[in-house]
Amino acid sequence: MNTKLIMVEGIPGSGKSTFAQKIAKYYKRKCVNVNLFNEGEAHPADLAWSACIPLVSLDALLLKYSEIESDIRKNMCIDGDYAIISYMQIKTDNKAFYKELESYEIYDNRVAFDVFCNLIYSRWQAFGKQALKKDELNIFECAFLQNNVSELMNFQLKNKSEIQKHLNKLLTYVENLSPVLVYLSQPSVKETIENVAKDRVFPDGKWIDMIISYSENTPYGRLHNRKGFEGAIKNFEDRKRIELDIIKTLPIKTIIIENSNNDWREMWQQVEAFLRTL
Repeated sequence: MNTKLIMVEGIPGSGKSTFAQKIAKYYKRKCVNVNLFNEGEAHPADLAWSACIPLVSLDALLLKYSEIESDIRKNMCIDGDYAIISYMQIKTDNKAFYKELESYEIYDNRVAFDVFCNLIYSRWQAFGKQALKKDELNIFECAFLQNNVSELMNFQLKNKSEIQKHLNKLLTYVENLSPVLVYLSQPSVKETIENVAKDRVFPDGKWIDMIISYSENTPYGRLHNRKGFEGAIKNFEDRKRIELDIIKTLPIKTIIIENSNNDWREMWQQVEAFLRTL
């Protein structure tokens, strides 16, 4: 096996989490050292669920939350003029802490686009250098396409060509890892999202309600007058179309697994056959 990075992508409900875990188990059975980075976890390359605190504001923040300062420092690294804090990994009953740190996240247009790009590029570059030194396989769920395409499409209103350019630059930082991409595609976006909506109900509300609100209130959603459930579906369809078009141009080994028969076992067989070629 030559690759040190496998990226698993697809819209919500396509099977990313399940198949990323199955891929990790597949290689662990072969005695490969595997690092699996699931959506929502602390990540070596991506900055989702991470707060980017300007260094000039760091001391005040640490003083304000002095009771968990040691935990903050354990989940913090310095990148240029920012302290990057994986704040969801910190346990506290102080809900104000999470709310304040969320306001410093890099995604959802909370920072200037040039700052977003510089931080993301720096993160991927550092990961690429570190991962090259280790005899390990890294598996990313949604960190390459989903998070970047969502930001550039929905908040920055970038066209496909601009998004493609951004993604290609990310790949230059990890090209020595011989990255590969597995894209999981379900036949119907609407049916896929409907199935996910049935299962994802959280203490603070239904997942689909949050998705609808997100879709309606992004610059892209407002520009295209995307309202309600149908509007959210159209946004996902647009994103998927952009991703599939871009995948065909990427300078890395890729595979698109079409689950046209709605047969998850067959889908895994296709993934496994692909893995044997690496």
